[in-house]
Amino acid sequence: QMLFDSFEAYDVQETRRISRAEGKAEGKAEDILELLSELGAVPKDIQDAVMETQDLEALKDWLKTAAKAGSIEEFRAKTGL
Repeated sequence: QMLFDSFEAYDVQETRRISRAEGKAEGKAEDILELLSELGAVPKDIQDAVMETQDLEALKDWLKTAAKAGSIEEFRAKTGL
């Protein structure tokens, strides 16, 4: 009975939703860093900030900015990272 009570409290759908969102965020973060790496060495602080972000809207904006940036300095200036 105790195991069943614990299982009822465990929201499988919510866990799956969170997992998918985290996967999407990680994928976008990796895409951003890949684009930036084509511009040169990506500073550790930018790498860390991008990889730690779970905000999908921010990551979408950063991805667009990275795609258009002519340099890492330009990316930093436009994103504030």
